[in-house]
Amino acid sequence: MVHAVKGVVVRSKGAPATLETILVPEPGPGEALVDILTSGVCHTDLHYKLGGISDDFPFLLGHEATGVVSAVGPDVTDVAPGDRVVLNWRAVCGNCRACNRGQAQYCFNTHNATQKMTLEDGTELSPALGIGAFIEKTLVAAGQCTKVDPDADAAAVGLLGCGVMAGLGAALNTGGVKRGDSVAVIGCGGVGVAAIAGAALAGATTIIAVDIDAKKLERAKDLGATHTVDSSAGDPVEEIRALTGGFGADVVIDAVGRPETYKQAFYARDLAGTVVLVGVPTPEMTLELPLLDVFGRGGSLKSSWYGDCLPSRDFPMLVDLYKQGKLDLDAFVTERITIDQVEEAFDKMHHGAVLRSVVEL
Repeated sequence: MVHAVKGVVVRSKGAPATLETILVPEPGPGEALVDILTSGVCHTDLHYKLGGISDDFPFLLGHEATGVVSAVGPDVTDVAPGDRVVLNWRAVCGNCRACNRGQAQYCFNTHNATQKMTLEDGTELSPALGIGAFIEKTLVAAGQCTKVDPDADAAAVGLLGCGVMAGLGAALNTGGVKRGDSVAVIGCGGVGVAAIAGAALAGATTIIAVDIDAKKLERAKDLGATHTVDSSAGDPVEEIRALTGGFGADVVIDAVGRPETYKQAFYARDLAGTVVLVGVPTPEMTLELPLLDVFGRGGSLKSSWYGDCLPSRDFPMLVDLYKQGKLDLDAFVTERITIDQVEEAFDKMHHGAVLRSVVEL
């Protein structure tokens, strides 16, 4: 049986996102069919739309999603019809070098569905991050389904599927923030404020938000920042040092991903401190640092991909913390929209008017 459903597609670079009929097959071996409940409008979807990730058009957009499993293929045992799931783009293989050394969060061979979803004329679609969630039903690898508490708000917990997890994990997993640490976060968009929330959750006592946008800095305070720095008004490195006894922060997270912000992060950390790069640079960007400074300052320079998360470990734990009132995922949901409003949501996101617009189906 093939399911004809509505989904959001972009056919060519920079073209508007359009609502179209999509054909979704029944799940085959190792696959699951998921009825989508909610899907966040993420910057990654906009990058797909603008051709910034690949040119494998047409794309089925959406990936930051909560849904209910409606059917599974042969040999699927970890999820079953009726399970509430958050979709992930790290379905670990269990057999690669990373998995075999107990570091599945770095899996080299993550799985996607084998079968293709298509337009009515048979044109194969490329689902964003192997998911494609601006759609009524999607087909994924069963390992992309992480079971979560069905009583949690779908719109809020679905954001763990990408951007919020990237920020939380940059602090909790990659940065290893501990109780009493000082943390600075450069860039207070969605990922940056999620890193601030992660630092607060970990027990950091000094959390410094750095941005050039006063509204973003105010929002950062709502999510746990104890201090704010307007980097357009002065040297943020000196400001961060002044707020940390002249030493610099224990952990500095660059959520922008530009050479100039990375240098700020590098020099704003304490000796033997940690720098985490979670903002995504563009291919042409290069970085120049005195090698003696790299040697002399010690510590760690890390990058964080998907918050170094292991979905099966992290998603249920973070949903539990959300339900206990210890992690405010609701604060990331700016508006709830219908599936035909995605293009408008991209414009709002581009202009910084929202943290997340969430499609409800």
